[in-house]
Amino acid sequence: MRNVLIFAAMLLLAACSSQVRKEATGFTQGTTYSVIYFNGGQDLQYQIDSLLLSFDRVLSTYQESSYISKWNRNEHSSLKQPQLFKEVLKRALDINELSNGAFDITVSPLMKYWFENDWKVSQMDSAKVDSLMQFVGMKSVVLDGQDYERTNPQTQLDVNAIAQGYSVDVLARYLESLGIFNYLVEIGGEVRTNGTKLNEEAWKVGIDVPKEGSSENRELAMSVDLNNKALATSGNYRKFVEIDGVKYGHSLNPITGYPAKTDVLSATIIADDCMTADALATACMVMGFDDSKKLLLEQSDFEGVLIYSDSEGTHTWMSEGVKYNTVESTDK
Repeated sequence: MRNVLIFAAMLLLAACSSQVRKEATGFTQGTTYSVIYFNGGQDLQYQIDSLLLSFDRVLSTYQESSYISKWNRNEHSSLKQPQLFKEVLKRALDINELSNGAFDITVSPLMKYWFENDWKVSQMDSAKVDSLMQFVGMKSVVLDGQDYERTNPQTQLDVNAIAQGYSVDVLARYLESLGIFNYLVEIGGEVRTNGTKLNEEAWKVGIDVPKEGSSENRELAMSVDLNNKALATSGNYRKFVEIDGVKYGHSLNPITGYPAKTDVLSATIIADDCMTADALATACMVMGFDDSKKLLLEQSDFEGVLIYSDSEGTHTWMSEGVKYNTVESTDK
């Protein structure tokens, strides 16, 4: 009996130690990150920072020595193509097809041009935009054996609208490889959760009211329960120019080559993985409310919250599977 009691006590101690709350925080990809997890007390700050640095060495277009920068410069032929690169390109091609071209990572030359000209639509050189459009199109990215190559040597990639969500997935995958299944990973507002919090409550993640002005003045519209899911939000309400009463967002429409004229103020997507959620949220900003709503109603693999405007004001639409709450308590 004594041995049984000792064994039971050891199990109880193990269960308690496995529920120690830990948090790793820092800066990455020009923003902040936070990872909350419950394990036996192991500090993973160094490992997480190392993973994020390794991620940037592959997919950061801001690093001249990254693999994607070398790919864009056609300097990659002697290098082994990283798995991270292959995975993000495969998903980007999938979302491009799903969104009928609204999501496209080959917009890099156009993005550079628009940023260099401060997104001033009225001052754009339409001939220049047209000349750059010949390099845009996911059809030029093809699988050649085991690696992705391009049929147009001028094609360049910009994965900023999908890579942040993917980095969330990479961290989540790492935690699960260690046997950690109760966590929340957040990078720049992109979130993925698994399991529950210490008190067995669901993770709650906030969605902002789309208001113009500084992010310091943020106000939450609602929170949603996130149970073993990922969430990403895209919005233009703090980044747009207005010309003749028309708002042009900083989401670039890869079909026209110009900033998207959109009635969607913010799009939140809930999916199994954050890479998908990130890319689809961006696509919705280009597609507009009607097409985004149609896509969400047709697809059962993800849910969405669309905040949009019309002549009568601002409205919120959400798909049937979204579990939303008041904003009194959020984890994000």
